[in-house]
Amino acid sequence: MRVYTVRKPGPNTDREIQAYTALLEKIGIDLAHAPRTLEPGTTNRWLYVWKTKPQAERFARELGARLRDSSWFVHEFELPHEELGPLAPLTILSIPVPDGTVFRLEANSQARIMQHYPNARLLGEVVQPGGVSFSHDVRDDFERKNGTVWNQVIVLLTGIPEEGIDRLGGVRIVTLNGDVLHERLPVDISQ
Repeated sequence: MRVYTVRKPGPNTDREIQAYTALLEKIGIDLAHAPRTLEPGTTNRWLYVWKTKPQAERFARELGARLRDSSWFVHEFELPHEELGPLAPLTILSIPVPDGTVFRLEANSQARIMQHYPNARLLGEVVQPGGVSFSHDVRDDFERKNGTVWNQVIVLLTGIPEEGIDRLGGVRIVTLNGDVLHERLPVDISQ
């Protein structure tokens, strides 16, 4: 079948992929279950597959305008069969505060979890609207005894088991600048 993706020449930066997926979500694309193809030159980044060229062209124009980058283009190719799956991981923000770190589930990730797991208890949303925080002392003590806090943060904020996180595309913990602190992608991302 003839399909289309929107991409750039060369690999995308994390910031570009975040803008790409944010725009997909804004126009109503379910990032947890979408037609997809691997981004050329990567092993774990996916691009949305458009069925019509005009839709892909509109998306490319809007994305280029948002990023002030006119190098986004529509790539046309044959796809032997449609593959459905997650396009991007959930995002947890790591926010430094004077006495430690606050971790907060990003709003679009919260919405994605609630769409697919309506009974999930999102700690960052329900119990502590400010997220989950670790003082420097508590975090240092926890990590000395148990290793990194990443898995604990993920479980506390999402309220869903690892299999559920894998079905939604994994999870990424990032700073406010977009630097990736921790990333856990599904082992078999091609569900």
